[in-house]
Amino acid sequence: MSLSHSQRRQANLKRYLLATILPIIFLSLSLSLQIYDQIKMYSFTKTEIKGIEVLEVLYNSLIDLQKIRGYSQISFWGGHDKVDRNIRDLQQQFLERLNKSEWQLKVEEFQLKSEVEQIKKKAAELFQIKTGEVQEKTLFDKYTRLITDILQLLQLTAAHSYLILDPDLDTYYLIDVLDTQIPYLVEAIGRVRGLESGFLAKRTISPEEKERLNIFRAAILARIESIKNAQDTINKASSGLNNSLQLLPENFDATMAPLFLKQETADPADTGIHRTPEDFFTLATRCIDTLSTPYQTGIALLTSRLETRLQKHLLQGACIFLGTGIAIILLLYFNRAFFLYDQKLHEEMAHLSITDQLTGLYNRRHFYETFPRELRKTFRNGERLYIALLDVDNFKLYNDNYGHPAGDHALKCIARAMTDVLKRAGDYCFRIGGEEFCCLFSESDMEKATQFANRIRLNIQELNLEHKANIPHGMVTVSLGLVMVPADPDAILEQVMTQADKALYRAKESGRNRCEIFS
Repeated sequence: MSLSHSQRRQANLKRYLLATILPIIFLSLSLSLQIYDQIKMYSFTKTEIKGIEVLEVLYNSLIDLQKIRGYSQISFWGGHDKVDRNIRDLQQQFLERLNKSEWQLKVEEFQLKSEVEQIKKKAAELFQIKTGEVQEKTLFDKYTRLITDILQLLQLTAAHSYLILDPDLDTYYLIDVLDTQIPYLVEAIGRVRGLESGFLAKRTISPEEKERLNIFRAAILARIESIKNAQDTINKASSGLNNSLQLLPENFDATMAPLFLKQETADPADTGIHRTPEDFFTLATRCIDTLSTPYQTGIALLTSRLETRLQKHLLQGACIFLGTGIAIILLLYFNRAFFLYDQKLHEEMAHLSITDQLTGLYNRRHFYETFPRELRKTFRNGERLYIALLDVDNFKLYNDNYGHPAGDHALKCIARAMTDVLKRAGDYCFRIGGEEFCCLFSESDMEKATQFANRIRLNIQELNLEHKANIPHGMVTVSLGLVMVPADPDAILEQVMTQADKALYRAKESGRNRCEIFS
């Protein structure tokens, strides 16, 4: 009898251990993982906030350098003492910004110190060049290359501070505007300001210089359209921002209009507006300054959102920790159910993190992860990797005329049309912006790659989606910029995308509904 009793006690003990201790262990491990996730997300968000602080300094440095470049074009033709003083003050201010110790610590944390030091070195050498020592165009191009380095550093900062991986759609698009769209718009205006001020100062302009100026003006219009599209996306994702954030001032088009007026030069056949170089410089600077308010508002709003998220992760972490003690007394069924739910939630989040919710295509984040892997694979297979950057023609007009629900439906149809073509194992399609898509594929040569890209374009055209405002086509069409990725396993994606972007703009300027190759 006693043996039987002992056996029952042992059996009960085993059941107790299985029903309490083991579930408690499993639950504790599960909740510990959640606490770890919150700590990780807390650190992730804190790094994002530091990244914004670095971006703000780089943006202000960009503005300083653009002014120096513009003033240098005026000063090149002599007789501008005030302009020369402004150049010296701005040069000193530029270097002081990048030498602040607190900012330098953040740069070191993001492992960007060498890039910043290189920029400071180039700037110091450039600032030593005296007017007249180099040609006007050479001086302008030297400053432009340095500004391009800062624009690329903005992109690197966003990558190293995890800003490009932000999980919320509205803040993700806001980051893109602050990190890319507005700085590139400011640079386009700055180039027009520098070139036109220089032409007015020397009172002559060649046909080639006019063409160059018109290209930069076209870039301004393209960036403005892109920012407006981002505004629509942000408003859709977060209706609470409608009144608190305007990425472009209400009067911005009117402020920009004088920059597109015909300017008087030494050419007697060229009748236009009488302006001094200083007048035009002031006018263009006013246009850039009007972007300062939405930029600073966007920075403040983004920082506020991230700080709120920071507190949320702290609170969630504390709640999970307290909940662990309470959950220990729960039955095995509830503990097990909670564990399974947690696992499922993590799987769904992992899937959503690489997928565009509207179209079901991969998103920008997955694009950055896929590119280096596919680049190495093409080397092994003896093929070349191609990127086709695709943009829906006049999509803002489509939304204006047919409504955003119809616009969403059109994007879904376009996504399906692309995936019908991109069926091979190495073919990928990503949605990287509002109406911007990117196709990644491999081919043996450029001719086949062009044919493949045109198949995508024609497949979308054959959807026959009505779009009356897309003249002269009358239906939804797309423009593509095609680029061959360099045969370099360490090719920089941002540089390749810049090339694809240029080809895309050329396709837009050439009448849309076409594919242009970067050359």
